[in-house]
Amino acid sequence: MAVPLLESFDEEIFKSKQNLRKLGLNAESSVDDQKRALLWSVLASYLPEDVSSIEKFFIHHVEYTLAQTRTSVTGKKEKPIWAFQALALSVRDRLIEHWKDTQIHFREKDCKRVAYLSMEFLLGRAMQNAILNLGLKENYSKAMYNLGLNLEEIFEVERDAGLGNGGLGRLAACFLDSLATLDLPGWGYGLRYNYGMFHQEIINGEQIECPDYWLQHGNPWEVERLDVVYPVKFFGNVVERHEQGKIILDWENAEEVLAVAYDTPIPGYNTFNILNIRLWSAKPSQEFDLKSFNTGDFYK
Repeated sequence: MAVPLLESFDEEIFKSKQNLRKLGLNAESSVDDQKRALLWSVLASYLPEDVSSIEKFFIHHVEYTLAQTRTSVTGKKEKPIWAFQALALSVRDRLIEHWKDTQIHFREKDCKRVAYLSMEFLLGRAMQNAILNLGLKENYSKAMYNLGLNLEEIFEVERDAGLGNGGLGRLAACFLDSLATLDLPGWGYGLRYNYGMFHQEIINGEQIECPDYWLQHGNPWEVERLDVVYPVKFFGNVVERHEQGKIILDWENAEEVLAVAYDTPIPGYNTFNILNIRLWSAKPSQEFDLKSFNTGDFYK
């Protein structure tokens, strides 16, 4: 049920049993419950896709999300990265709407899901693929033109995600695209490489591997999940002990890092379905030890 933002409370809406069911209410629900449910029902609506609305949401992200001005995007001091970031965030808003409802549908159906694990995913540039899959290429092109920008030029600003460099990485990405397009439930799982797999340069006639810092300007497509964090241990030793006739093995003296989840929507072509790739990033498990640093124990 798509419900616009309310300027006033209309009791007539709640005289329909069908509307009550859609809002998760019943005839005994209080007026306050009805008001809250109606306001939250805005989540069931979708952002408008007309050219004027796309322009407004783009400008909103320029001003409020990125804290930039018109001259930063279209003036003499323009930096192409800001136009790309604002447009990517605008597109991501629409992807998240579909992504969220896709996950809700999977949970309601309690269906089995494919978990595709890969050390690399050669996803390529996301913006053009997302806009095409949403069926909004023409509207976005017109909106950018009206704002003095060129959509094709913005496409070229995006860097490839540094998550793969070979055929297996491209194959893994194609599997995710196919799962989404075929409306099959599945998630991809991989590692969020801060410096990419690597990129190659020719220096003095030799092929040199260099770090690919693809996250220099951040990644507007991902959603950091600070509530999805797991400890991961390395090194250490195993100590055996006996308890009530059972052998217990304890992992001691291990070094620990935290694995933090980052989710990125993967849209399918010509379908409502949007899947997810979850990448894990390593974070320190302990805060900076200033006392050890001051005493010269830099390793600790």
